[in-house]
Amino acid sequence: MANFPTLKPFATLIATIDPPLSIGSLSIGGSQTFVNISSATLASERGSPPINASLIMGGDWIHADPSGKYLRLDVRSVLKTDDDATITFTYTGIITITPEIQKVLSGAEDAKTTDFGNIVIVPKFQTGAEKYKFLEDSVFVASGRFIVGAEKGTSVEYKISKVIA
Repeated sequence: MANFPTLKPFATLIATIDPPLSIGSLSIGGSQTFVNISSATLASERGSPPINASLIMGGDWIHADPSGKYLRLDVRSVLKTDDDATITFTYTGIITITPEIQKVLSGAEDAKTTDFGNIVIVPKFQTGAEKYKFLEDSVFVASGRFIVGAEKGTSVEYKISKVIA
C-alpha cells in the first residue's frame, strides 16, 4: 500500500509503577488518578541510535472516560542517559479496559501479565544534549502491556517505534 508510513523498532521502555492514588471525579466528566513511576529504563534496540537511560522522576495523570471503557494517559518524566544527558520524556495515550487489564489495575490476586495491543502511546522527547537532538526531530508510537509479578511490583513495558514517512 503506497504512501503509508512504516514503523522502525527504536527502543524498549520498562517502567515500574506504584499503586494508584485517586484524585476523584472531575467537573469535566470521568475521574482522575495519579500513578507515580518509581523506576524506569529506556534501552535502544539493535540498529537504532544508541540510548540507555534511567528515570529521575515521573508520573502519570490518568483520566478515566465516563464510559469506563478507556483510560487516557498523560505521562511526564525526566530521564538521565548513561552519558549524563537529561531528557524530558512525555507521552499521551489510551488504554482499552479489558477484564485482564481491570484485574491488574485493581490489584486482584489473580492478575496476570497482559498481552500487547490494548495500550497505545505517542511518546515525545526533549533535550538540550546535541547527541540526542534526533529524538526531537522524530515521531514515535508504542504498544504496551502490564507485567505482573515483577520484583518491584507492577510494571509497564512499551515497544517504541519510530514512524518512517
